[in-house]
Amino acid sequence: MGYPPTMPTAFEQQLRILGLDLRTCVNSRALRLWCEHNKDHCYIPEWLLELWGMTVDPHFSVERKDRVA
Repeated sequence: MGYPPTMPTAFEQQLRILGLDLRTCVNSRALRLWCEHNKDHCYIPEWLLELWGMTVDPHFSVERKDRVA
Protein backbone atom coordinates (compact mmCIF):
# COMPACT_ATOMS: atom_id res chain seq x y z
CA MET A 1 0.00 0.00 0.00
CA GLY A 2 1.30 3.42 -0.90
CA TYR A 3 0.74 6.74 0.75
CA PRO A 4 -2.17 8.87 -0.45
CA PRO A 5 -1.20 11.96 -2.44
CA THR A 6 -0.71 15.09 -0.38
CA MET A 7 -2.57 18.28 -1.13
CA PRO A 8 -0.68 21.58 -1.35
CA THR A 9 -1.22 24.04 1.49
CA ALA A 10 -3.01 27.32 0.80
CA PHE A 11 0.40 29.00 1.03
CA GLU A 12 1.85 26.65 -1.61
CA GLN A 13 -1.16 27.28 -3.83
CA GLN A 14 -0.63 31.03 -3.50
CA LEU A 15 3.02 30.64 -4.49
CA ARG A 16 1.92 28.83 -7.65
CA ILE A 17 -0.75 31.41 -8.47
CA LEU A 18 1.77 34.23 -8.12
CA GLY A 19 4.53 32.31 -9.93
CA LEU A 20 6.87 32.46 -6.93
CA ASP A 21 9.26 30.06 -5.23
CA LEU A 22 10.89 30.13 -1.80
CA ARG A 23 13.67 32.39 -3.09
CA THR A 24 11.42 34.95 -4.75
CA CYS A 25 8.53 35.01 -2.28
CA VAL A 26 10.33 37.29 0.21
CA ASN A 27 10.13 40.30 -2.13
CA SER A 28 6.51 39.77 -3.23
CA ARG A 29 4.12 42.50 -2.07
CA ALA A 30 1.12 40.44 -3.21
CA LEU A 31 2.23 37.44 -1.16
CA ARG A 32 2.96 39.59 1.87
CA LEU A 33 -0.56 41.05 1.75
CA TRP A 34 -2.02 37.56 1.38
CA CYS A 35 0.03 36.38 4.37
CA GLU A 36 -1.08 39.35 6.51
CA HIS A 37 -4.69 38.49 5.75
CA ASN A 38 -4.35 34.71 6.21
CA LYS A 39 -1.59 34.26 8.82
CA ASP A 40 -3.97 33.34 11.63
CA HIS A 41 -5.72 30.51 9.82
CA CYS A 42 -3.39 29.25 7.08
CA TYR A 43 0.03 27.67 7.32
CA ILE A 44 2.82 30.12 6.48
CA PRO A 45 6.45 29.13 7.07
CA GLU A 46 7.74 30.47 10.38
CA TRP A 47 10.93 31.81 8.80
CA LEU A 48 8.87 34.01 6.47
CA LEU A 49 6.64 35.29 9.27
CA GLU A 50 9.73 36.14 11.31
CA LEU A 51 11.43 37.85 8.38
CA TRP A 52 8.38 40.05 7.83
CA GLY A 53 7.86 40.65 11.56
CA MET A 54 4.43 39.03 11.61
CA THR A 55 3.00 37.22 14.60
CA VAL A 56 0.18 34.72 14.68
CA ASP A 57 -2.70 35.11 17.11
CA PRO A 58 -2.83 31.73 18.91
CA HIS A 59 -6.38 32.45 20.10
CA PHE A 60 -7.80 33.25 16.67
CA SER A 61 -10.69 31.06 15.63
CA VAL A 62 -12.96 31.10 12.64
CA GLU A 63 -16.59 30.40 13.35
CA ARG A 64 -17.43 27.36 11.29
CA LYS A 65 -20.37 27.64 8.97
CA ASP A 66 -20.69 23.88 8.47
CA ARG A 67 -24.28 22.88 9.06
CA VAL A 68 -26.13 19.70 8.52
CA ALA A 69 -29.43 20.24 6.73
